[in-house]
Amino acid sequence: MVISALILASTGSAIPAAAQLNTRLLLSSGTEVPGHSGLGFGPFLSVAMNGRQEIAFLTTLRSPRTEIRAVVRSSGVSFSVVAFQGLLGPYLFSTYDSFSPPSINDSGVVAFSATLATSKADIPKALVAKEEGGKLRTVVTTLDSPPGQPEAKFEEFSAPLVVSDGSVLFAARWTGKGEGTGLFLASARGLQALPLPAGMQLGAQDLLEPFFFGHDEAAFLRRGVAPEAATEQFFRAVAIQSFEELQPPPTRTGELLAARPDAQPLQMLVVYLENGALQTALLAGDPTKPVIVKQGPGDRAVKLVGKIAGLTIGPHGNLIFAAAPADTPTDLALFCDCEGQVDRLSTSVDFLPITTTGSEKPLLSLTGDTQQTTAFIAPTLSGDNTAIYVTTIH
Repeated sequence: MVISALILASTGSAIPAAAQLNTRLLLSSGTEVPGHSGLGFGPFLSVAMNGRQEIAFLTTLRSPRTEIRAVVRSSGVSFSVVAFQGLLGPYLFSTYDSFSPPSINDSGVVAFSATLATSKADIPKALVAKEEGGKLRTVVTTLDSPPGQPEAKFEEFSAPLVVSDGSVLFAARWTGKGEGTGLFLASARGLQALPLPAGMQLGAQDLLEPFFFGHDEAAFLRRGVAPEAATEQFFRAVAIQSFEELQPPPTRTGELLAARPDAQPLQMLVVYLENGALQTALLAGDPTKPVIVKQGPGDRAVKLVGKIAGLTIGPHGNLIFAAAPADTPTDLALFCDCEGQVDRLSTSVDFLPITTTGSEKPLLSLTGDTQQTTAFIAPTLSGDNTAIYVTTIH
């Protein structure tokens, strides 16, 4: 199955249970925006990371008189604003109005979708753009037609994902003759529509939105479905399959995540880039099944967790997830589902600045470089302010 190739082909050893995690604050709300005097960072809304520990994030910039959205990139030391609300867009008589969460690949290419404010009929209302080598260029706009449909025009775009070779994957709706919705890839070969797997039925008003991205593998769901529910069901599906494929089957096991019989199963679309071609497959969540994992060494019992607060990919394709034990819901930590065994990667002290906020959503966005580093957004104690943290597993 594609999902096996997606993230479960582990070839290395598991991360040690006693691994030490170094958590540091990278950026917090209120910090002055470099090169933009009078503006400070407001809340951070999403963050993406590549394999070189560069990040791109969506944020709000604030001054005493205004508040604007912006896409920002950082190498961890310096920060640069890629685009912000009110900035002149790529067309005359247009300005940027809103942005999707950005994506960044290992070459440092950043992609995002945006809407434009304009009064001109011949200027697009929305577009997908990417920044490469300091230059911003348009990938596709609402003036363009889906491949093979010259009498239709794109209407809106999802947040795009930029893959290893610089191609941009995105979902879109179109109007006009044969209105509909689908998934597309913009590459050096041009724009192509990706065939959806049998069983994925979408209405013309539906839009697929990415809720998980792991550097050439992604998962989408229909707009309007809670991403938190999809993240948990995605984790549940992958972890259950991983456990069932263990050879020999483990003799000592424990329950990590309880079944949720009252939850509705979700239909998710998995997309995986392999040998230069994108493959798609359906993944159905089954909340009626608990997640069972191998018992740890010695007498270390598996602890039941309450919910999956965030998910990314770690070394060797293992799942890195954020959760808290069901009996101590404030003890948030990062864990590794390493070849069917769950190892805790952080201590209570590591996340103390985060757990003391008492937020119901302690992590707002979690990402990683698929190696030894993760980055995440968490609320602070002050109003709607947030901060970006980076953790390194030694």
